[in-house]
Amino acid sequence: MNCSNKLLNVVESKKDTSLTIINNVYINNFYSPTIIINYQNTRHTGQDLNSISCTNQSKIVSLKDWKKEFLINDYSKDYRKQILAKLPLIFKKDSYNVDEFINVICDSYRVINKNDRSIKLVRLVLNYCDDKQLLTPLQLTSCRKKLKNKPVCMDNHVPTDTEVKSTLKSLNKYQQLLYLTYLYSGIRKVEGYYLLKNLSELRVQRFDGFVKISMNYLRKNKNSYFCYLPLKIYDDLIKNYNNFSLGSLESTLKRKKLISIKYCRKWFYTKCIELGIPESIADYYQGRVANSVGSNHYLSRQLLADKNYNKIVSICDSLS
Repeated sequence: MNCSNKLLNVVESKKDTSLTIINNVYINNFYSPTIIINYQNTRHTGQDLNSISCTNQSKIVSLKDWKKEFLINDYSKDYRKQILAKLPLIFKKDSYNVDEFINVICDSYRVINKNDRSIKLVRLVLNYCDDKQLLTPLQLTSCRKKLKNKPVCMDNHVPTDTEVKSTLKSLNKYQQLLYLTYLYSGIRKVEGYYLLKNLSELRVQRFDGFVKISMNYLRKNKNSYFCYLPLKIYDDLIKNYNNFSLGSLESTLKRKKLISIKYCRKWFYTKCIELGIPESIADYYQGRVANSVGSNHYLSRQLLADKNYNKIVSICDSLS
């Protein structure tokens, strides 16, 4: 059955209602610059549905353009390499019209779902199509449903001090310093990458025993406004700036089956609570601040965060 006949069947099955049909799907009161047919108008004018194209051939999904945007994002070198390695395995051309692009996903989803990086690649391209409005919301939903979702499970593990110490002993001095940066700041892995990349350019406020680095690294609902670090760790980062490799640290942690970077954030939050730092301030350190928070309330959190961070500094020697 061709697209036009599918549309006709939808209309015939809903004769008593007024419908808007958009790219093979009908929804009420929704406007789109793509194909729009109003059933009542079609019924009264006798317009032939077969004369209307079912696809929007003018919209092109350019993988070259997607790749350019992907490469300017703050992803690690290894992550970029892993994602781009899957590109030619799934997409054989540099560009597709919308129908062709959807067909690639529908025809290849079993192969895509065999590899986590392939799934991530397709999700990234779909997000790009969403941002550029190349596909309708319903088309995006249809494509995303083809992709396997990760099992939903809560990872509540918080590493002990003993586990953290054991991990540090297994790292070289530069890897130790990078790992301690994550431990004592509570920032996310990608935020640490951003910090290292821009360390010499970011504004720094020095306090007694620690520094507050203005990050302002905003990513939709995951933000990093400031990064707090013990003064000694910050000074060592500046001195050894050219010796750090996040990829090397991750490889060592994985190869030796040590505590991964993501658990540093959990360790930091737990330490804040153990040291009597209010949960709202621990959240503030980690970037969890509501966008609607008032300016006075936000300033008060800054002051409390500045006041409480020396409690973190006081335990720095406990891991050495």
